[in-house]
Amino acid sequence: MKNTSFRCLWIGQAFANLGDIFYVVGLISLLYNLTGSAFYLSLLPFITTIFRFISSFLAPLVIDRFPLKRIIVQSQWWKTILLVCLGIFIISFDHSFSVAVIFFIALISLLDGVAAPVSAALVPQLVPKEERMKANGFLNVITQTIFVAGWPLGSVLLISTNSSFIIWLTVMLYAVSTIYTGRIKVPEQTTDPVAPSNWDSIKSGWVAIRQIPTIRTLISIDFITTLASSVWVAAVIYIYVEQNLQLGEEWWGYINTSYFVGMIFSGLIVIRFAKLLEKHIGFFITFGLFLSALLILLFGTTSIPALALLLACLYGLPEQIREVIYTKLFQDHATEKTLAKIHAVWGAVINLTFAGSVLLLGFITETYSVKTTFQFSSTLIFLAFLYATFKRNDLQRKQCDQSLSSKSSNLPR
Repeated sequence: MKNTSFRCLWIGQAFANLGDIFYVVGLISLLYNLTGSAFYLSLLPFITTIFRFISSFLAPLVIDRFPLKRIIVQSQWWKTILLVCLGIFIISFDHSFSVAVIFFIALISLLDGVAAPVSAALVPQLVPKEERMKANGFLNVITQTIFVAGWPLGSVLLISTNSSFIIWLTVMLYAVSTIYTGRIKVPEQTTDPVAPSNWDSIKSGWVAIRQIPTIRTLISIDFITTLASSVWVAAVIYIYVEQNLQLGEEWWGYINTSYFVGMIFSGLIVIRFAKLLEKHIGFFITFGLFLSALLILLFGTTSIPALALLLACLYGLPEQIREVIYTKLFQDHATEKTLAKIHAVWGAVINLTFAGSVLLLGFITETYSVKTTFQFSSTLIFLAFLYATFKRNDLQRKQCDQSLSSKSSNLPR
């Protein structure tokens, strides 16, 4: 974990993540100032999700043809260039060109959808196998800390400056991220003399998932829990605060902060007890799911503000531990190129699932009540717990490694 390349990776990701937050803050303000339309504001998350899904789906086409480091460096450079163009565009034109701003958002989202799985696949090349759990926990702590601090900082900057300044600040953050990412040194990758067909590239990640029982089980569990996780979006929590706690909307921010504080604390636990978690991976996944189901049920029914904050914080603990374990298992069961493709498939599935679950849980909240929504989510997570218990053998590392070694020759690379 102390090598220079890993340090460059996490510093580059930190600047990129902070830039992503400022980018969203600046764009929200920019679109509202240009249009004054709630419709255009709603287009931002919609377009971001849809185009990230498209690029995640098509990412294997790029992964099969270029080294992973080159992909992530080039994508970050192009994001920087696009933001420079957007900054110049803002200065040069007026509100009649707001549709063009949406076009820039779509292009940047396409680059994000390719860069994310590639970035996740670089860690196994930089960190020894025995230190990956700590490395994943450390990266998650950095990410969640930036997320907690970045949004209020972005809001302060927006109040004291303007959207144009924030866009140019993001350009600087992206440029620094690109420089650090470019300093990463990875082992040279061998490339196949004959590139696979486009269709073979696209389906290769899906084929790998089908051939590796552990990853297939993890993605199935994550699909179910993602359907439930939309209870934490603003639309549901706002209603929860109003109906259950009968408090002002600022409590949405308090609950959100408590949730992410729990995730940060969980990441520190992973770093401290990495070896213990590795020895009992199956237990921590199944118990974590049961605990999540119980906590979300209690959270949805309580009307005590202090207890709601505590439960939100506690809910972040098993969520983060499970996410770090998932990442570790993915890394242990696939080569770098295959891992990038699997992350691309995972990202595509999760983006589409999350978009659909937001609509589903929003409908349940409006038709019934917010308590019913949390009960529904708790039931989904409990079903994931039952499924994980049934598939527990797939989550045991030794058995998984044996199954992988017998199939690794058939995996697309």
